[in-house]
Amino acid sequence: MSATITVITLTRNRPELLRRAMASVQSQVCRQEIEHLVLIDDCPATADMLSGEDLPDYVAWRLMERGPDDRSGPGRSSRLRNFGVQHSQSRWIAFLDDDNAWEPDHLQGLVDCALETGCRAVHSHVQAFNPDGTPYLEPLFPWSRDPEEAREKYWEMVRKKVFTPGSNVFKDRADPLGHPDPVRSVDTGAWLLTRELLIEVPFTDEFFPEDHENVTGEDDKLLAALIAKGEPIACNHKPTLIYYLGGYSNNFQEQYDDTFAWE
Repeated sequence: MSATITVITLTRNRPELLRRAMASVQSQVCRQEIEHLVLIDDCPATADMLSGEDLPDYVAWRLMERGPDDRSGPGRSSRLRNFGVQHSQSRWIAFLDDDNAWEPDHLQGLVDCALETGCRAVHSHVQAFNPDGTPYLEPLFPWSRDPEEAREKYWEMVRKKVFTPGSNVFKDRADPLGHPDPVRSVDTGAWLLTRELLIEVPFTDEFFPEDHENVTGEDDKLLAALIAKGEPIACNHKPTLIYYLGGYSNNFQEQYDDTFAWE
């Protein structure tokens, strides 16, 4: 399959959420040719579901079986993302995990930004929602375990104009080295990157106990690597990633369950 943009979706044991993500890709109003590669993380039931459906031609899926040492966590996700990049032939790569969605103009808005700026790495802003679909409006930073830390971090992000009280839009940034008051936070689902760049700077699969303590995911390490490299990064300032809280990075109970063990 040949396309201009490959959308890579990782999924495991969440077929109904996967349907929503797939519908979101199908709804994209985009002048580019899109392919959607769904990587099923050792979940035969999801593979059975997709094999029984009449999928559009642009959708391809693959069941990724686990070995005895494979466990859920950012290391496993990194390896799957890198697999998808390596098996794509597209100029551009985007990532939509199974529990999130995009506004219909998400991909085209990012392509326009990339063409206007000449950047190989561009990203959008975010709309944050609770799992039930209501806007997330709590004055708490949702990626902090400690409530007091979550309050402090929230107001720090307000000061830095990332969060706005009463709004569920997160204006994430990728400030370069040397910035006097940096914000460096971009969710995987907000990116559009060239395949060439992701071959040069793949997702790392090395994670340590301090990464678990600091809630550091593969998206954080990718961004850090891009910034350290001096890669120009642009934002289109459009909140077109629809991010549902309650996934792995902010469901702290599940991080201690066997199914969601941190590597």
